[in-house]
Amino acid sequence: MLDGDSIATFDGHSGWLAAPETLKPMPLIELTGGDLDGAKVEAELSFPSRIKQTLTDWRVGFPEMIDNKEVQVLQGRQTQGGLPVKLYFDSSSGLLVRLVRYSNSLVGVNPTQIDFSDYRDVSGVKLPYRWVVTWTDGRSTIELSELHSNVPIDAAKFTKPTPIKPKDATP
Repeated sequence: MLDGDSIATFDGHSGWLAAPETLKPMPLIELTGGDLDGAKVEAELSFPSRIKQTLTDWRVGFPEMIDNKEVQVLQGRQTQGGLPVKLYFDSSSGLLVRLVRYSNSLVGVNPTQIDFSDYRDVSGVKLPYRWVVTWTDGRSTIELSELHSNVPIDAAKFTKPTPIKPKDATP
C-alpha cells in the first residue's frame, strides 16, 4: 500500500498503481518503460540474494556520508536498459540505507531515490519498516506496522487492481 489507500502491484512482469480519483488524474495506471523497469529492480533487490543477478557491471565507489554515518557505495547497471543503480550500505551495520535508480522518460533520465530506515528483525532477517521514496516531482513515505515471513499470499493480490473509489463516494 502507498499513500494510505493507494495500491502498487508488480507480478514479476507487469505492474500497476491504483489510487482514488481524488489523488490521481487516473485511478489506474499501468507501469510501462522506465517505471516498469524500476519496479522490477526494486522487487528484485528486496531479496538480498538476488543482487548479483539483478545488476551487472559492478563498481565500488568512494565512501560517502548519509545522516552523519559513513556508507559504502556500490553501483551496478540494470540488466534491462543498462541504467545505473547505486546502493548505499551503512559501514557499521552493512544494511542498505539508500537506493538510487534511474529510468528513461520522454524528457530524459530521471532519478528515484529510496531511503530505508527503522530496520527490525523479522524471522532472523533485518528488514526496513520505513521507506522514503523521492522522485523528480514528488515524495512518498511508506511506514509498515508489521511484517511476517513465509505467509501464503493469494495470487489474486498480484492481478491488475480495480480502480479505487474515494471513501466519500456513493455507490
